[in-house]
Amino acid sequence: MTRKERIADITDVTAWDMVIIGGGITGTGILKLACQMGLKVLLLEQKDFAWGSSSRSSKMVHGGLRYMAQGQVALTRESVVERQRLLKEGQPLVTKQSFVLSHYKKAFPGPWLFNRLLSCYDFIAGEKQHKFWPKSSYLSLAPQVAEHDLLGGTQFFDALTEDARLVQRLIQESLQLGGQALNYAQVTTLDINAADNQLSVLLEDQKQRLIINAKVVVNACGAWTNLLQINQDKQANISKKPPVNMRPLRGSHLVIANWRLPVASVISVQHAQDKRPVQIYPWQNVTIVGTTDVEHHDDMALEAKISQSEFDYLLATIEQQFPHAQITKDDIISTFAGVRPVTTTNDSLAPSKEKRDHHIAKHQGVFTVTGGKLTTFRLIAQQVLTMVCQQLTVNDKTNALVLTDALNIASQQPILSQYTGAESLAFSHDIEQQILACYGELSAAFVHASEKTDCQPIRYSRHLWAELVWSVKFEQVQHLDDLLLRRTRLGNVLPEGARDLIPQVKALCSPYLTWSEKKWQEEIRRYLALWQCSYSLPQGETSSI
Repeated sequence: MTRKERIADITDVTAWDMVIIGGGITGTGILKLACQMGLKVLLLEQKDFAWGSSSRSSKMVHGGLRYMAQGQVALTRESVVERQRLLKEGQPLVTKQSFVLSHYKKAFPGPWLFNRLLSCYDFIAGEKQHKFWPKSSYLSLAPQVAEHDLLGGTQFFDALTEDARLVQRLIQESLQLGGQALNYAQVTTLDINAADNQLSVLLEDQKQRLIINAKVVVNACGAWTNLLQINQDKQANISKKPPVNMRPLRGSHLVIANWRLPVASVISVQHAQDKRPVQIYPWQNVTIVGTTDVEHHDDMALEAKISQSEFDYLLATIEQQFPHAQITKDDIISTFAGVRPVTTTNDSLAPSKEKRDHHIAKHQGVFTVTGGKLTTFRLIAQQVLTMVCQQLTVNDKTNALVLTDALNIASQQPILSQYTGAESLAFSHDIEQQILACYGELSAAFVHASEKTDCQPIRYSRHLWAELVWSVKFEQVQHLDDLLLRRTRLGNVLPEGARDLIPQVKALCSPYLTWSEKKWQEEIRRYLALWQCSYSLPQGETSSI
């Protein structure tokens, strides 16, 4: 379906059961579950899908040991349960991952205390998944870690994912179920009244606005929640205060070639400066170091970027845990930074002490969901749709039972579809796993639509050349950065944002895009400028940690 056809399909609908504003993990999770229920649902995103926090998270599907240590037991319980379900239903996009923490003499936390905490963690999961390794054995598990005063280390298990691809999987499967989603579609005004709610939508590069009607509207804009302009019925006595007290917090990361800093497990490090946990971990055939947790005061319309002090803080983490690796700024391939949608009641609280709970409330006639974690997106969707069902059936008890049953049934269905073909996809294990992770039930369709010669990895990345073609044909690519930073991660994992591959990307994708030569050159300049600004090393500015 072309963009023009998609827009026509959207405008043909008189009134949607629900419109979701926000195309990150929260919004797409709600979209998928609502489509499984059989509702007529539309998702609108002002920039690209997963443009915000959902392509720049730490990629971890975890219960949150730190939250348990802070007394947030309920959040940890929810997260562990959801992690277990994602591991069961989301393979191979969500994969089990070994984590380790080194223990040093007179350093917190000691082995005994940390293993007691992990016993509670494993109790929730229903299986023991942790073990303390003495120094001699631990050095085989985590080679090259600092050995002075080392007692050993504890190994436990959580999970990792590819966050932007998880968003795409949810969208792709929602479209298969009859839902609709559109990127670069900014909701400029939202009129709330007793009848259908009316949204005015501005499409990128078009002066004409779309007018869309919806029975229910969900604000899933994350850290951008309070920027949504809502016009309420003049007869309604509703507060115009912002729905939440949003505190945008930035988390930044370094990307390093795995041959320079090879790790098989996630290495958790208590930073010497502030005792915060920082992780050094394998992802997409590179090594990631992150994350920070600092106030984000920059323009929310621009892509977040790492500061010099955050960069230095993360380099110090590597020096602390791997002193002999001698990692310098010259070893950094790229950086990325995301803004967490954290809500607060106390701005004086240290950023790392803020709770990560999610909140759902009806404000000015709109259901607003804020906070939360990537791990709990399905649970958030279920809770949002419980409230939406009540709104849709407020005067219809018969239909209320029907929708409640539909939600219960949908909530038991797999979070992600799986390839059910009886035969292998006839590729090597690594390539087959990449295809299954990216496309699920559409894996066979991907293989049939792709040239076999294009089903080969691009350099040392996990991505296949054929993924580029599929993305521009079926995944609403509007800009080059959509393709290189979110549909694939070539711009994150290859040097200089994969600059030297752009001519090959252009040659491969041009037949499926309507871009003129002038448009291509504009997109290349735009992408390289964006990468230099937000994904390269910092330009020397400072901010406090």
